[in-house]
Amino acid sequence: MATLHDIFLWVCGQQHNWVLGGEPLPFCQRCTGLYAGAVLALLVYLGFRPKATNGMLWAHGMFLLLMVPFGYHFVPQTGVLRMLTGQIFAIGLVYYLMLLPGDRWEIWREPSFAGAAAYFTTGGLLLLLSQAAVRWGGLGMNITLSWLGFVGLLVYGTLVLRNLAFLSEFVWRSLRDRVKHAEL
Repeated sequence: MATLHDIFLWVCGQQHNWVLGGEPLPFCQRCTGLYAGAVLALLVYLGFRPKATNGMLWAHGMFLLLMVPFGYHFVPQTGVLRMLTGQIFAIGLVYYLMLLPGDRWEIWREPSFAGAAAYFTTGGLLLLLSQAAVRWGGLGMNITLSWLGFVGLLVYGTLVLRNLAFLSEFVWRSLRDRVKHAEL
C-alpha cells in the first residue's frame, strides 16, 4: 500500500482521505471517485456503448463542468459530495476519452441494444454502490478501492495515449494529403 501511496503523491494532494479498516486510502475522497470511478465508467461505457448524440454530449459535458464549483471549493462539501463529484466527473471524462477510440474500433462502432436510460441507471447504481463501499467497507474494501484506483489511473493514461495516437495519425495523414495536392 505504501507503493500506491507514493504513486498517488504525484497526482493527488492526499487531504481528506477515506479511512477504511483503520488504513487511509492512497488518494483523497475526490480522487477515490475520480480514479475508481474511471474503471466503473469504462465498464458501463463498454457494456452499453452509448451513441454520441447531442443529448449525450451535452450531459457528459455538464458532468465535466460540474467540477468547476465543486473542484474549486465554491460550494461547501462533505466527503460523500467530494467522492460523488469525482465519480460524476469520471463518467464525463471517460465518455469523452472513449469517443475517438470507440469510433475507431470496429467492435464498438455499433451501439448496444440498451438505451441512454439503461446506461445512466447502471452508472447511477454503481455510484451508489461505491458510496456504500466507502461507508461500510473494511480493510478488504480499502485494498480493493486502492487497486481499483490504480487501474483507473492506468485507464486514463491509456485512453489519453490512444487518443494522441489517433490524432497524430490524423495529422500525418492530413499533412501527406496536403503535400500530394501541392505537388500536383
